[in-house]
This record gives sequence, C-alpha cells and structure tokens, in this order.
Amino acid sequence: MSLRPAVFLDRDGTLNEDVGYLSAMSQLTLYPFAIDAVRLLNRAGYLVPMVTNQGGIGMGAIQAPFVDELHAEIDRRLAAGGAHVDGWYSCPHHPEAIIEALRVECHCRKPAPGMAEAAIRDLGIDPARSWMIGDKWIDVQLGHNIGARSILVRTGWGRRVEGARPEGQRVEAIVDDLAAAVALILAEGHAGG
Repeated sequence: MSLRPAVFLDRDGTLNEDVGYLSAMSQLTLYPFAIDAVRLLNRAGYLVPMVTNQGGIGMGAIQAPFVDELHAEIDRRLAAGGAHVDGWYSCPHHPEAIIEALRVECHCRKPAPGMAEAAIRDLGIDPARSWMIGDKWIDVQLGHNIGARSILVRTGWGRRVEGARPEGQRVEAIVDDLAAAVALILAEGHAGG
C-alpha cells in the first residue's frame, strides 16, 4: 500500500466554535467555511483525520458516548455537504482528571503524537507529505512531532495565543481560519491518489 498525504485537523476552534467542554448537541456550531474546506481537501486527495483532546471526559464534564454521538453528527453534517472525515481520534485523559483511570501521563494527549500515530497506522499516511491545522500551539507541535508541517489558525484560541508563541516553536504559517489554511495547502498542488 502506498502511503498518502493527510491534513490532520483539530476539532474545537478549528472546525467548530470552541465553547469549552462541548457537552450538548445544541452547542455544536460548525464554522461556515468548515464543510467547504474539508470537501476541498477530500477532492484534492488528502486524507482528513480529526485529532481532538477530550479531557472533559476525564474531568467528568462530558461522557465518552456523547463524544461519539457528536462525531456522528459532525459526520452527518459534513456528508450533507459532500465532505467527510477519514477517522476520528480522541484522547479522554487529563493530568488533573477526577476519574482516576484517566488521570495519566498518556502518549495520546496533544502535543504527544499518539492519536496521529494511530491515524498514520490505520489510514496509511505519509507524515512527511502531511499537515496539521489547529488553533493552539499544542496542535502545531503535534504536527512537528510526527514530521508534518503545521498551520495555526486564528479562530478559537488562535488569535489569543498567536502572540505567546513558546520559545523555539516553529510554525509554517499563521492564517485567519481553516479556509485560508486549506487554500495555502492546495496552492502547493494536489495531493494525488
């Protein structure tokens, strides 16, 4: 199997509005450009895995089954617009979790590479030809931790954290939103099959 390029996406603050712990379906608001941006990546031949820290599970603020229902609803909305995510990867751990079994130093909580590594294995991804897009520096660092390039978007937390770049943190681009990030990636040419 030949490896394919991917664009790893953060969820809250990148694809949809960040409301803190998203704990009710009524709180889900996709950005107006989200479906078009994902569809453009799909059509250009990029795999689109979603990698999302869901420490609210460990904090007792949300239930794991609800996260699955939420992702199914996002899938439904994307499909209605001719777009799709190739895989959902979430981390329920939190260093201060109230659920003891989830209070661990794990290998999956961003910026650790565990979720992305699982996607790489599951989907046959070539990290060197891939990108990570997110609204926090941990997203940018995750991309670099797997050998991909990274883009920080100014939606969600991005505008607030843009001026507080960790020392030595590189980033390939800082843009206004997911649509601008996708435009930058596609300007380099299509991913191919």
